[in-house]
Amino acid sequence: MKVEWKRGKDELNFNKPSIWFSLGVRGSGKSTFLESVGEEYLHNGGGLLDLFGSRDGEGLAWLRSPWVKDKRILLLRGENVEVKASYEVKCVDALEVRDFDTYDIIISASPLYTNIDQEFLSAAKIEDQLYKRLHYKKLVYMCCREAANFYYSRLKVADTQTYAKAQMIYLLREARHMGVSIGLDSIRYYAIDIDIRDLSDYLILKRQGVRGFPRDLKWLYRYLDAHVMRTLPAHRFAVITQAGAIGYGIFPELEWHKKEKENILDELGLKIDYGEILQESILKGTYNTVSDKEHVQIIMLYHDEGLAMGKIAEKLKRSPHTPNVHIRSHDAQVKRSGFCAACKRAKGSNAEVQVGRNK
Repeated sequence: MKVEWKRGKDELNFNKPSIWFSLGVRGSGKSTFLESVGEEYLHNGGGLLDLFGSRDGEGLAWLRSPWVKDKRILLLRGENVEVKASYEVKCVDALEVRDFDTYDIIISASPLYTNIDQEFLSAAKIEDQLYKRLHYKKLVYMCCREAANFYYSRLKVADTQTYAKAQMIYLLREARHMGVSIGLDSIRYYAIDIDIRDLSDYLILKRQGVRGFPRDLKWLYRYLDAHVMRTLPAHRFAVITQAGAIGYGIFPELEWHKKEKENILDELGLKIDYGEILQESILKGTYNTVSDKEHVQIIMLYHDEGLAMGKIAEKLKRSPHTPNVHIRSHDAQVKRSGFCAACKRAKGSNAEVQVGRNK
């Protein structure tokens, strides 16, 4: 990866945790650029976490890159998903902080989850493990295509949109202390909050198309040719660094990058079986619905541990009314059908047991 500087002079540093923000129209090579940055970190002894990609599993293309020959690979999957592969596979719930130092390439791809909700919730769990990274052996580069996905993952576990944004900004701000470099991309400059844009160490500008630069970046036309930026080839980019340097750059085309219409699962010989889809917690205005796993927890706390409704509500940070509703619903389903659907999906031990006092 090389840069010709037009104003000032800086360097692209792949030995420190930095924030890379890539901006360009659809098809301009934003994802390929982020992957190329990942290669640079791997080349310098860092690790890679491919957290988000397109629904067709573009992150899995790393499995046919030259890096898999001598790197330790981990695939992360959702619950109730079985993945048959020649690589190590682990459920997201079993991910540990030390795994970021143990494995060189960790991939969390959309096809490894039953649905989008499960993928976003799992991504938030992965990010939460990064929060616990108080010390590290090597840098981890987190490739997060479409910055909006990063925000949605935080929204899955946050009480409000404001808190979700605050969590995202906090992770970006503290990333360097956790040994995490982050690559984000977006089609629209203003789709990303200014607090996030200002944290970027490198603003990467890909092909801008007919719309050109947003108003806050119009001044760049003093240094960057408008026609060039409108038609920039996929393997070229412009860059602005935190030090104020501006330049044109080029990076190698990646032959292993996923192509459009390509069935990456068949190409790699991956076999994926999806179990019954778990119902996840969903934000409904001012409250979150109860997930299947939380329902199972309510039943276990009541039946197996003998906790009162108030204690269960306090433990789960729920309204005292919630455990009562779910225990009644559980018993009604068992009486009517012989099993509770939520407990069966989540493989709860009391799926066929009535637990209420008035059985």
